[in-house]
Amino acid sequence: MQIIQLLQAQGDDWQQAQALYCDIFPPWEREAVADIEQAIKQGKTRCVIVRQNNTVIGVSLTELYPQHAFALLGYLFVDPKYQGQGLGQRLCRELFEFIQQHHSIEYLLVEAEAGPEAFYEKLGFQTFAIDYRSPHYDDDQETSMALMYQSQLNTKAPSWSRLCAIVEHIYTHSYYLNQDDPRRHRQVQRILSKENQ
Repeated sequence: MQIIQLLQAQGDDWQQAQALYCDIFPPWEREAVADIEQAIKQGKTRCVIVRQNNTVIGVSLTELYPQHAFALLGYLFVDPKYQGQGLGQRLCRELFEFIQQHHSIEYLLVEAEAGPEAFYEKLGFQTFAIDYRSPHYDDDQETSMALMYQSQLNTKAPSWSRLCAIVEHIYTHSYYLNQDDPRRHRQVQRILSKENQ
C-alpha cells in the first residue's frame, strides 16, 4: 500500500481517483472536476491518493490558502470496500505532517456531516459553535454541516471576525459564489451574531 501525492491531475491514478470521487459524492456536493484539475495543476489543491495493487482506494483533496494562513480539507474519501481499515486516518495524518512543515498554514478546516464529524473529532478537530451551511454546487440551496478546525500551531480558535473572513474566502474560492449571493450574506450574519453575544 502506497500513499502518493499527485502533482498533476492526469494519468491512470487520477482517472481512478476522479471516478471514485464521482461515485461517492452526490452532484450538490461535487466541485466540477475541471476546476479541481486546474487547482491541482496550479498547486492550489493538494491531491494525495492511497494505492494498493495499482488501484486507487482512497483520496484526499486539500485546498491551500497560505496567504490567509489556512487550508481546507475539501474531500477525504475511501472506496467503500476498504472503509473501516484506517485509511482515512492515514490520509489525515499524512496531511497533518504536511501542514506541520508549512508554518504559513495556521488552521486546517473541514466541513463535516454528522457521521464524519465524529471521525474528525477523534483526530483532534474541534467544531465551531456556529450554524454553518455548505452551499450546493448544482443549485442555490445549502446544507447544514459542522465547520471544524485543527491547528498544529495555535490552541485557540480564530476570532469570529477572522473566521468570517476565512468563510468568505471559502465561499468565493471554493464555492465560486458572487459577492451578492444571499447564502454568503446569511452565513456572514450567522457568524457575526456570535461576536455580539
